[in-house]
Amino acid sequence: MARPKVPLISKRKALEVALDIIDNEGVDALSIRRLAERLNVNGASLYHHFENKEEIVVGAAQLALAEIRTPQTHDDPWRVWILRNARRLRQAFREHPDLVPVMLRRQPLQIGAAQVDATVALLEQENVPTGAIIPMLEALELYAIGSALHEAQSGGAGVGQEPDPETAPHLTRALEQRALSADEIFDMVCEKIVDTVIVATIERGSAPAKAAAPAPSRKPTRRTRSNKTST
Repeated sequence: MARPKVPLISKRKALEVALDIIDNEGVDALSIRRLAERLNVNGASLYHHFENKEEIVVGAAQLALAEIRTPQTHDDPWRVWILRNARRLRQAFREHPDLVPVMLRRQPLQIGAAQVDATVALLEQENVPTGAIIPMLEALELYAIGSALHEAQSGGAGVGQEPDPETAPHLTRALEQRALSADEIFDMVCEKIVDTVIVATIERGSAPAKAAAPAPSRKPTRRTRSNKTST
């Protein structure tokens, strides 16, 4: 179908509405016709911006990942922003769980490819061993996915539905006395992922002359039980 010469709606507005449909009704519910109905336009109007549904889904996934950015300067230590991006990635997966299968196909679809390339370039400039970069990014992404999906399925409780104190008194007590929030656990594990990958890479002789040393361990500070992630 030929694209209209003048767009009736903006591309971003169309992607925002598409993302809303995906979040509330699922990826399968999204179609050119359904999106056009929500935007109150003719379906042909969408072809000014998109070739097909797949292109809309990819655009919605890119919009969901928009907050995960590579810094433009070296103002923050690389560990600070790489862990910040891991938290933002987890938040994106928590807010848009139906896009997880799409995001997992991000390489073939080139979702975020330019952003990842910029991240690799900046990490290399920071003397992070090149051999450590992809394993580190993959491990952080996989953990972000697992953490987000687990929380989505458990409603934030961490163990599924709230247990019955009568039938599961030990679990109930353990939940009431938990010392670390889900956010704290996520941060701690991500820090260990980064340091472990760096050390393993250096031990295998894959590090440059100025390899990034592991960050010193720190004791976690106790927070409230809130599972909201700060971005």
